[in-house]
Amino acid sequence: MNRELKIIFFIVAGAGIFYIPFIGNLHLFDWDEINFAEAAREMLVTGDYLTVQIFFEPFWEKPPLFIWLQAASMHLF
Repeated sequence: MNRELKIIFFIVAGAGIFYIPFIGNLHLFDWDEINFAEAAREMLVTGDYLTVQIFFEPFWEKPPLFIWLQAASMHLF
C-alpha cells in the first residue's frame, strides 16, 4: 500500500468509528414539521386560515406565516 492509500484508509476508518455508533440517535423529522403539515391540512379542510389548529384545537406555539405558506402550497399543488 502506498502512503496516500493508507492515509485515506485511516481517515475513512476514523470517520466510521466516530459516525457508526451514533447512527439512529437523531430523528429524521422534527415534531415541528409534522405539526406544520397537519395545521396546513386542517386549514384547507376547515377553510379557516386565521386560526392555526392541530387536531381541530387552537395551536398558538408557533407563528402562522410558515403554516400559511405551506397551506398555500398545498392548495396550489
